[in-house]
Amino acid sequence: MDATSEAAGASGRGRESARGAQRARVAVVGAGYIAREHLACLATLRNAEVVAVCDRSAVMAEATADQFRVPAWYTDHAAMLAAAAPDVVHVATPPRSHVPLALAALEAGAHVFVEKPIATSAADLATLERAARERGLWLVEDHNYLFNPAVQRMLALAHGGELGDVVHVEATFCVDIAGAGSRHADPNGPSPFAGLPGGPFLDFATHLAYLAHAFVGPHRSVQRIARKRSANPALAADELRAQVDAERGTAWLGFSSHSQPDAFSLRVHGTRLRAEASLFEPLLRVERVRGGPSPLQPVANGLDAARAFASSAIGGLARKLSGRPLTYAGLWTLLARLYDALESGEAPPIAPAAISATSALVFDLLDGIGDADAAPAAERRA
Repeated sequence: MDATSEAAGASGRGRESARGAQRARVAVVGAGYIAREHLACLATLRNAEVVAVCDRSAVMAEATADQFRVPAWYTDHAAMLAAAAPDVVHVATPPRSHVPLALAALEAGAHVFVEKPIATSAADLATLERAARERGLWLVEDHNYLFNPAVQRMLALAHGGELGDVVHVEATFCVDIAGAGSRHADPNGPSPFAGLPGGPFLDFATHLAYLAHAFVGPHRSVQRIARKRSANPALAADELRAQVDAERGTAWLGFSSHSQPDAFSLRVHGTRLRAEASLFEPLLRVERVRGGPSPLQPVANGLDAARAFASSAIGGLARKLSGRPLTYAGLWTLLARLYDALESGEAPPIAPAAISATSALVFDLLDGIGDADAAPAAERRA
C-alpha cells in the first residue's frame, strides 16, 4: 500500500468556499516543476482544495505534499482516485502518460486538466474526447499562453473590432534546446519527448498552434521546413518554420534553437492595427492607423512603442521582485477561470472544439519529424 497521510481515505466532498458553494476536490498527478506551478496556483483559489498528490517517486510525492500542505500523497494513481475521490485531476506528467492517466481519471468520474500535449495521436485524443463526452465531464488542455495578459488584450482588440479583420498571425518560439543542460539534448538522460512524433518540437508546438487557432481559426493546410543545425545526435531537428492556411487568415509559426536570446513572440496583423507581444515579459506594442499627415504616423507609433517597452521593463522587474508569476501568469488566470466556471456551471474556458483543432494542427505540423520510434503517420491518423 502507498504511504499517505491519515487524511488519505477521507470521504465526502470538499469544504465550502467563501461563497458557500462546495470547493472542488483536486488531485495533482506529477510532482515535477510544472506540477508545482499548478499547486502554487491552486493554493490561492477559494473554490479549489487540493486533497492529494501522486508521483511514481515516493520522495517527490511526499516532499511536494509537505511543501504545499496537501493532506495525502500516493505513488499509484489508481489508489489515489479510489481513496481521494477527486472532482478534478490535473495531469502534469511526461506526455507518454497523459492519455492513460487522463482516461483513468475520467472513468473515475473526475474532470481532467492535462498539460500539453494532451495526446500524441488523433486516435488517442478521440478516445479521451469520447470518454469525457459520454460521462459529461470536462477535458481541458493547458493553453496557458492564451491567457497571458498581453494575448488577452490582443483577443479583446480582435473581438471588439478595434483590430479590424485579422489577416495574418506570426508566432515564434526561440529556446536553445541544443545547448548544454537542455533536457532535449542530453544523450545520457533522454528527453521525455524522444521517439514521439515531432521529437522535442512536441514540447512547444501546442503553444504555437493554439495561438494561431485563436486568431485565424482551424487550419486547412500546412507547409513546413524542418532543419538541423546542431551536431547533437539526440536531436533529429532543431529549427522549424511553417506556413499555415486557416479559415480566417494565414499564420507563420516558427521554432528556433539557435536564434538568441530566448524569446516567445506573437504578432497579429489586422486591417486596422498591428499588435505585437513578448510573452516572456509583460510587453504589448500596438501600431495604429492615425489621423494627420502620413509621415508622422511612424513617429507616433514609435513613441507609443517606447512607452510600452519602458512599462514592460518596470512591470517585469516588479513582478519578479514580488514573486508573482510571470512566465506562467496565463496558467494562473486559466486555472482561476476554470474553477470559477466549474462553480458557476458555465462553459469551460477552453472549448473542446479548440482543443481538437489545436491538436489537429500540431499533428500536421510535426508529421514525420523525429518520430522514427513512433507509429507511422497513417497509423497515428487512424
